[in-house]
Amino acid sequence: MARETVRPTVTEYIRRLKNKLMFIEAKNLVFSYKEDAPPVIDGMELKIEKGTFTAIIGHNGSGKSTLAKLLCGLLIPTGGSVTVDGMPTNDEKMQYDIRKKCGMVFQNPDNQIVASVVEEDVAFAPENLGVPPAEIRHRVNSVLKAVGMEEYAKHSTYKLSGGQKQRVAIAGILAMEPECIFFDEATAMLDPAGQRDIIASMKMLNREKAMTVVAITHHMNEAVEADRVIVLNHGKIYADGTPLQVFSDVENILRAKLSVPQVTELFYMLENNGCRCGTDVLHTMEAAERIEKLFK
Repeated sequence: MARETVRPTVTEYIRRLKNKLMFIEAKNLVFSYKEDAPPVIDGMELKIEKGTFTAIIGHNGSGKSTLAKLLCGLLIPTGGSVTVDGMPTNDEKMQYDIRKKCGMVFQNPDNQIVASVVEEDVAFAPENLGVPPAEIRHRVNSVLKAVGMEEYAKHSTYKLSGGQKQRVAIAGILAMEPECIFFDEATAMLDPAGQRDIIASMKMLNREKAMTVVAITHHMNEAVEADRVIVLNHGKIYADGTPLQVFSDVENILRAKLSVPQVTELFYMLENNGCRCGTDVLHTMEAAERIEKLFK
């Protein structure tokens, strides 16, 4: 007798779709650097979907960088679990595959540049992964073009500006062809022009290359470019939502000892001085249009 086929419900289809899209998941995540020390990350539940752009913000000591290293497998949880594309980070057998899935760009690009010539530096990681020479050449050319550094392929790395070095560091990660890239305060040491270049690179990787991007930052104007903003406070998630949802609640952000984007702060001050203008403004042009309407 033929077995009856059970069709999944709509709810089951949605659940399967969500599981397929889920890339990084933390369950009851705990981490301490010492056994007797208070946890830096304390019982966190977090999911990051594939192809999204997430910004993580928080005051100094809130656990931002520690969380990033946990989510990409550079640190192992002391409690709870982290999975990357279904692979637990505490499984030594999976760590090589996790490294291929996730890359990280650190605050100081000098700590990531290992060669004296740009193209040699970018080729370093795929060479260590055993990628064939012809494929390495293709990847190096491709990623240098993607970050706008193809004209500097033969240049000395030590002669580059801070922003250019950071783009070379990004190219070195991209040459590994990861599915996710973490930026750990990657613009902290750069001038405004360099910061704009790296933010543009983040957006390009996410929107044109469909890469999952997680940016750890203390610049609120960077965070507004993300799809989602997570606010950390004392090792816990304090707020989580779209940039508009998170930053519109100005008083909540101020209680976390953080600032909001300058235009949002301006509208918050106007609102507190009797001007009914709202605080749901993140960008300069949007602010200019709203002010023009107010004065009309």
